[in-house]
Amino acid sequence: MQPAIVRGPRGVRLEDVWTAADAVLAQGDRPTIERVRQQLGRGSPNTVGPMLDSWYAQLARRLQPPSAAATDAASTEEGLPGPVARAARALWGRAVQQADEKATAQLETAKAELALQADALRQAQAALADDAQRLADRSAAYALALQAKDEQIAELGRLNEAQQQQLADMQQQLDGARADCAQLRQTAETDRRQHETRETEYRAERSRWEDRAQAQERRLNAEVDRARQESRCLSQQLEQDAKKASKAAADALDRIKELEAQLARRQIDTASLLQELESARAEVAGLQARLDERDRQTFAVLQELRDRLPATPTPETVAAARPRKVRVRR
Repeated sequence: MQPAIVRGPRGVRLEDVWTAADAVLAQGDRPTIERVRQQLGRGSPNTVGPMLDSWYAQLARRLQPPSAAATDAASTEEGLPGPVARAARALWGRAVQQADEKATAQLETAKAELALQADALRQAQAALADDAQRLADRSAAYALALQAKDEQIAELGRLNEAQQQQLADMQQQLDGARADCAQLRQTAETDRRQHETRETEYRAERSRWEDRAQAQERRLNAEVDRARQESRCLSQQLEQDAKKASKAAADALDRIKELEAQLARRQIDTASLLQELESARAEVAGLQARLDERDRQTFAVLQELRDRLPATPTPETVAAARPRKVRVRR
């Protein structure tokens, strides 16, 4: 029975597929889609597959041996003698049997290969299961390690926050110390200005008293000169004016003594002011020493806190945290 002419979507006909399947079978191989496609040299699996299924559906009918009478009649109609037709039919049956036996052997071989592949697949699946279990165990260990690391990081964060708070408190104390130092410097500067003002006033007062003394001395010298000139001119009135001159001289001497006493008192006041100035300078030096000691203590505390910090501070942070020595101008 010849197949009807059916064309596939790419020009592959049904009779071409059947012919290719017959050729594969004649070669002693089991017709498959790939073998038929290789025999044809074209055609897609989706096109060749249905046509090959129809070939298998018609294979039993095609291989069914016809009756002897029908064969003889057909042979007579075809012009073949009966013995020749029977020999051809026997030869065809033997070829079909050999093809079936070979296909069965190939099927068994394929089954054995599939069994081996199944065993290999089961072993691979077992290995994959072991790998998955190891990966799960490793993932659990990693999860525990990450959790411990996260807790350690959180603890370090809390410690860092505490240290930052301590550093902020120490910075606040340092700012307070700097404010106190600035107040002390301002007070010392005010005292220094007051001492300078007092010293300037004392020098001005001393200069005025010296000028007065010199003026008085000049006046006395002038009076003495005039007295000498008058004594020369008025020798006759020497005795009368002697008392006046003596009295004037006594008054002048008293005035001079009074001026000297005032000058001594001014000198005593000046010495007292100088002593107060020295005392104020000593007090300023003591305050400066206390300020330096507090700066050293603050720097030591900051250095200890910086050593406790996990991260390395930047040079700007170290420069900002280092205490500066304040010099008080004397």
